Amino acid sequence: MNRLFRGIKAAVLWNYERGSWQYDVLCCLILAFIFLIPSSWFDERPVTRRQAAARLGNIGNPEFISMAELGQFPPTTTLQVALEQAGAARLKRPVRVQHFEHVNDVSGRQIAGYHVWFE
Repeated sequence: MNRLFRGIKAAVLWNYERGSWQYDVLCCLILAFIFLIPSSWFDERPVTRRQAAARLGNIGNPEFISMAELGQFPPTTTLQVALEQAGAARLKRPVRVQHFEHVNDVSGRQIAGYHVWFE
């Protein structure tokens, strides 16, 4: 039992000499872990707009609200309220923002507007 714990301690602390069979086994185990584990276990990509909308229960297409449309509202207005007011003006009915995402301009440095899902 003591020998087993010594072996585990040596493996965790990487006490084996390079070129020994223990070192080679540990390297093979690491490589097997890297290449044989499914990539879905490490999938941390951001959720797409369509997946986010589906998760929220609205599969419809988002409305694009440009920064120019938002510029007509007072600067003290919160973004969500400004998006709701712009959506209500465009759709000619009261709306509530369900989800929104910013859209960058071509350079990717500035926000051109927002994709907004309304209820």
